[in-house]
Amino acid sequence: MGYQVGVSSGFWSIGKDPNLLGLSTKAAGFGATAGVTFNQIDLETLAELLEPHVMRNIKRVQKELGIKIGLHAEIGDFMALESAERRFWDQSHIRLVRSVRGAVEMGAVYLNIHLSTKPILQEEETRLRPFGSQYPVVAPDGKPFTIWAQKSKAIRDFVKSRIVHGMYREISSDNEYTTIVRRKEAEIIKDTDRRLKEELEAIRRTPGYDQLPPAEKRRIENDAIFRHNEEARRRIKEAQQDPDTLYQAWLGSEFAKYILEAGEIDAYLAIGKHMQETNDPLWSNIVGNDSPERAYVAKQMELNAAVAARYIEGHLTVRDNEANKDSRYGLNGMSVLEYAKKHGLIICFETPEGSREHEALFRFFRPDHSYHFIKKIGSPQIRLCIDFEHMLSQRLDPYVVLPQLPADFGKMVYLFHLGEPKPYWGTAHIPIPLGSQAQEVIYEWLYMMRKKGFRDGIMIFERGGGRSGGKSAYEVFEQSVEVLRKIAASLEKDHPPDQLPLDFYGMSEKNKEVYTRELIAIRDHVEDPLAGVLSVPEEKHTFLSKAAVDKGKGQEWEKRQLR
Repeated sequence: MGYQVGVSSGFWSIGKDPNLLGLSTKAAGFGATAGVTFNQIDLETLAELLEPHVMRNIKRVQKELGIKIGLHAEIGDFMALESAERRFWDQSHIRLVRSVRGAVEMGAVYLNIHLSTKPILQEEETRLRPFGSQYPVVAPDGKPFTIWAQKSKAIRDFVKSRIVHGMYREISSDNEYTTIVRRKEAEIIKDTDRRLKEELEAIRRTPGYDQLPPAEKRRIENDAIFRHNEEARRRIKEAQQDPDTLYQAWLGSEFAKYILEAGEIDAYLAIGKHMQETNDPLWSNIVGNDSPERAYVAKQMELNAAVAARYIEGHLTVRDNEANKDSRYGLNGMSVLEYAKKHGLIICFETPEGSREHEALFRFFRPDHSYHFIKKIGSPQIRLCIDFEHMLSQRLDPYVVLPQLPADFGKMVYLFHLGEPKPYWGTAHIPIPLGSQAQEVIYEWLYMMRKKGFRDGIMIFERGGGRSGGKSAYEVFEQSVEVLRKIAASLEKDHPPDQLPLDFYGMSEKNKEVYTRELIAIRDHVEDPLAGVLSVPEEKHTFLSKAAVDKGKGQEWEKRQLR
């Protein structure tokens, strides 16, 4: 396939451009005038998929203009595939399923999704932990933890260790708990009555008991009754707070089965324990041998990344979720991965942009961590998208990070999002000038990726609003498409960064006269950026002596003469 060059339509919410109103308009807008045959259209809301005749119009655009398209999924909290909160998991899965279905229906080559949208658990602990038992959480497949606990000893033991303290109030108010406790109370009372009866019979058979005064007999028997009643009350109280009792009530509850003591924090710890128990390669390759409790403190980024990857895997592989089965926009009971494979759709997971004050604090953003995720999924339909601007916004230096990646990392990459590399929290998307430092830098980074196996794929210039917020095609793209084409051409010829041809910078090598004019122009204007910056004292006499000045020779050295 080699390298394909394309552009993105951009988001209406960012560009506020009439060309971005509707998916079919995005597909036919700037992309058709940018001189490329590949256009990434950016989905801002699922409602765009309901635009009248949208699929028919997009297919017509592709056929008549001869372009291919990719689809960028929604961005935001409700496309948070790494979340364990039930409200986010459910909405994210619905949006994933419908986006995959929409991408297939419009004939998209790929669907691109951000790896993460949420900060690490430790950053949100003051919100997540105190109210943890008051909001529902789910396992990676969207099901309650009660189902996973019955299969996993690690999760079962973890829940039982937490259940008495933080979950007691929620569970004890549930009808299932009341039913279980009443049954146990009845068993305890029945057992107490039986043992009391046996003890009273034994007392009455005691030699000399018949000779005791009636008052003494009542005292002895009342003492026995009191002891048994106290024992029964103690046993009932223990049964009410017994971890096994609470656990059984938790398993059968319609509400409490979605509850864990510390909410999403405990959900991540529980899944971490299960991953360790099952020797999940995501845990061993990202976290190592540390327990989830220790990793939560000592390996925060690794814990978040490993479990976040497991949640994304759950979204890709679950089949029996209602969204997968929904006949209106479901996948006919197939998993997202199975559906993508059947229709030849590639799903790319992108390095997410860092938000202000949350740089390097997202749950899943490091390329080395995402590498292990792609390796575990092991499907050609699941690939990576690298965005260098996003890496910079997460405080990742490509010059440091890229050389440290595995030797075959580039083979996991299908898509690059490119723009002038500026770390502005993913909002820059500035055009790449021809012959600029930005062009050289991007080439250096892509060349590193080529050496790690990136031999074919797609390079997208992601448009923004241009340098001044303009909306014309030139203001938005400038020379970026030409730059990416030159980058792709040199990559395919395997030119080292320090041996790039003059054509890479837009200068002719074949036409001697043109080249000479270009060289002269460069030399004549090389100091233009310094114009008006430097100042030199104006000297009238320079090196002439006073005698020469007195004889009038100074006039010959006046300003603008003989200089």
